[in-house]
Amino acid sequence: MKPGIDQQLMAMTAVLATKIAPAIPEDNYAAGDAAMVAAVLMMLAQEVDRRADTLWREIRAMRSLFGEVALHPLPKGLQGALAEAGQGAEPSLRISALEAQHGDLSNLLIALHAHVEGLSEVWAQDANRRIWALLDQAAQDRLLVMPDA
Repeated sequence: MKPGIDQQLMAMTAVLATKIAPAIPEDNYAAGDAAMVAAVLMMLAQEVDRRADTLWREIRAMRSLFGEVALHPLPKGLQGALAEAGQGAEPSLRISALEAQHGDLSNLLIALHAHVEGLSEVWAQDANRRIWALLDQAAQDRLLVMPDA
C-alpha cells in the first residue's frame, strides 16, 4: 500500500522533530524554525486528510439551508441568490474548486445571517439557529490534535 499524503507529511514531521531539530544548537535561531516547521507539517497532515470532506459536507449543508430558507419572504435579490445556490451543481472534488464554491456560499451565508438574525418570525429564528449550528460544526471539524509535549 502506498502511504497517503498525510502519512508522508507525518513522516517528514517525525524526521524534522526527532533528528534535525535536536541536532541544531538550542541557542541557534534555526532550532525554533525547525520546531515551528515540524508543528506546521503536523497540522497540514491533519488538514490534508480531511479538507475535501469538510468542504463538501459544508457546501451540502449550506445548499440545503439556502434551498429551504428561499421559500420564505426575503428581499428578492437575496431570495433569488439563495434559491439558485440551493439548487447548485455538485462541485468538482478538487480542493481549489471546493474552496471557491465554499467561499461563494459562505459569503451568501453571511448575507443571510445578517438578514435573519434580527427577525422575529419562527422560520427566521430557526434559520438563525441552523446557521449557528453550521458555524459551530465547521469550527469543530477544523480542530487540530496536538501531541502531548
